[in-house]
Amino acid sequence: MAGYSDILVEEDGPVALVTLNRPNKLNSMGGSMMSELVHYLDTLNSGDYRIRAVVLTGAGRAFCAGGDVTNFPNVNESRRAGAWRRPRGQRSPVLALRDCDVPIIGAINGYAVGGGFGLALATDFRICSEDAVFQASQIKRGITTDVGLPFLLQAEVGTQRALEIIATARRVHAVEAQSLGLVLEVVPSGQLVERALEIASQVAQNTPLGIAAAKRLVYLPHEDDLSRVEELTNMFVGKLFDTEDGREGARSFLERREPTFLGR
Repeated sequence: MAGYSDILVEEDGPVALVTLNRPNKLNSMGGSMMSELVHYLDTLNSGDYRIRAVVLTGAGRAFCAGGDVTNFPNVNESRRAGAWRRPRGQRSPVLALRDCDVPIIGAINGYAVGGGFGLALATDFRICSEDAVFQASQIKRGITTDVGLPFLLQAEVGTQRALEIIATARRVHAVEAQSLGLVLEVVPSGQLVERALEIASQVAQNTPLGIAAAKRLVYLPHEDDLSRVEELTNMFVGKLFDTEDGREGARSFLERREPTFLGR
């Protein structure tokens, strides 16, 4: 589909394949990728249900590597993070995924780290490739988990395990991800998109109105909670960018070394 530069949209009948398309940056959240994703998802709420299922995946060897550290506001120490509120008119991709009437199937290939981990969990259900890796890497960057991850991870694995995965910033590989309920299936890398499209085709055969209602009903009990977490997360991340640890997290990433945090 024309009009997008950082995502690819391929529509085939009632099924759409949406690919995050910044492979040279491991599909990190820079450029116009997130705004384009939000825009496309919003077009699916028109009510015509021409598209009845979406597969979301990443180009190359990653689903999404989270925030682009090279664009963090604290990389240049003379700069400071701006106001903590999300800029007017900019909508959270997590909320856009949840608000979309059309089911979103995550086909998680390779790395889903940092904000990419949250983005993956915001899809309605997921399968992953054998080489998939999930990680709450924000802690290593001197900030805190964002893109819905504090809420979404706890909802999937419970409070204790969520805090352990976040606080250790350890990698969760595909087999463990399935055992924890983060994904439904693990498939060979070369079969990932094919299998996701097969599931999407099954979904697309059913009543789109009923599925849209089901999404609303399933997410209704926690809809406000996710919105509040997203709002507070922006505040915390904005403040943490200004700390010494926040600057050390960005520097250590760019210098390819382990960070040394001082707690200030």
